[in-house]
Amino acid sequence: MQSKKIFPLLFVVLAVAVLAGCGGSNTLAGRSVGSFTNASLSGNYAFTLSGTNGGGVFAAAGTFQANGNGAIISGTEDINSPGTVGVLLNQPLTGTYAVRPDGRGTATLTSGSTTFNLDFVLINTSTGLTIRFQNTGTASGTLDLQNSSAFNLPALNGSFAFTVSGADNLAKPDAVAALIALDTSGDITSGVVDENDNGIITLANTVTATAAALSTPVNSRSTFTVPTASLGTLHFAVYIVDANHLKLVETDPGFPLAGEAFRQSATAVSGSFAFTSAGAGLAGGNGAFVSGGILNTDGAGNILGTSVVDVDNGGAVVANALTTGTYTVIVTTTGGRGTLTIAGAGGLHFVFYPSTGGLLLLGTDTNSVSTGTAFQQTGTPFSTPSINGAFGLNFSGANSGGEVDAIAQFTANGSGSLTGALDLNSGGVLSANLALTGTYSAGANGRGTATLNSAAGPVNIVFFMASTSRVVFIESDPFQVSSGIFLHQ
Repeated sequence: MQSKKIFPLLFVVLAVAVLAGCGGSNTLAGRSVGSFTNASLSGNYAFTLSGTNGGGVFAAAGTFQANGNGAIISGTEDINSPGTVGVLLNQPLTGTYAVRPDGRGTATLTSGSTTFNLDFVLINTSTGLTIRFQNTGTASGTLDLQNSSAFNLPALNGSFAFTVSGADNLAKPDAVAALIALDTSGDITSGVVDENDNGIITLANTVTATAAALSTPVNSRSTFTVPTASLGTLHFAVYIVDANHLKLVETDPGFPLAGEAFRQSATAVSGSFAFTSAGAGLAGGNGAFVSGGILNTDGAGNILGTSVVDVDNGGAVVANALTTGTYTVIVTTTGGRGTLTIAGAGGLHFVFYPSTGGLLLLGTDTNSVSTGTAFQQTGTPFSTPSINGAFGLNFSGANSGGEVDAIAQFTANGSGSLTGALDLNSGGVLSANLALTGTYSAGANGRGTATLNSAAGPVNIVFFMASTSRVVFIESDPFQVSSGIFLHQ
């Protein structure tokens, strides 16, 4: 199964507005077309959500069993919401769902007095992109079909890299990246952790070898204890997707961070990569940060001068800047940990961990907090016809009203036009099934631009193609900053 990277680091500075209200009249999409049905969502799925509610930032992860006929018959979830319910562990859930022919759908997950209403778009029967769709909260996340053969500790033997992000106990933006080696008993044998907490950078923290750090899975759920040399002990609830992929939510009170972990099976870095990173800008401006680009490497530690980068840091925009840079990967008994310097756009610095989910990125600049992913490019050279067919899309960001999250389904004609439907939660103002049109153009290196038009207004994006089926992007509008992904259905 191909996995995608969640974009969990919220734009904390902007996303504190009170969530209220409903959308007004909209230009709606027509009847959806496609082959998806309720039976397309069938089996056990793991999910994550990161967003904001009336109490600030929250994070959640869990699992549910969909019966293929519109009912969620069982599941569990862990929620970390400091401003509302606090930390709720291993909560049972049930619910309902409905899938449209184009793969978009709705679901309700109920756990005690907590309800998440979701809108989602299925990429296939194994994976989907989702948003929280309620006046009282908004969020973005992913869902993935689980493989029960990995619900045991021996299956998770090896090194896993992860990034989690959200907020710290002072409601400041916080992000963590790590590489942890596990044995067949769930013991941590070695590890390293990096953190960017509101611009305070703590690098290469040693993880203490710990017996039974990962608990024996029960219905795909484990607990994970990560003792570090100077950051204290981190605690997570973990949901297993398969032997190479986990979903995590931190369960320490006051630290609502969530993300995903992927197995590290190789450490070499060479070729060309499409990347984005997103988070909070800390040096004034509009309080948000996104970056993206195409990085061409020589396999020997150099980023070639044919590389390009786009950045919006608090409203300071650099577009399509040629860049160079350097990178280094140090391999230890735990695995490979890298550092990356991009010279263009004022300079960007990252720690990264190679993984089966791409190069997992943690920004290490003091004026921003961000996480992201760099995906190896395949299928180059690209062109506008490289984007052709049906896609599912998600983006998450912020504007003056707070956090913005959206899912969409569209069909691209291969000639630069697209049509589809969009569901949007803008600070608690809900707009469902908006008619979506747009134009797009792609260059040979995989960098392109597009405009997505709906009754909610235009969204202008710069995109970076990893392949003809996976495209990551950042928004280039002055009034709204976001990042996202679209995947071929």
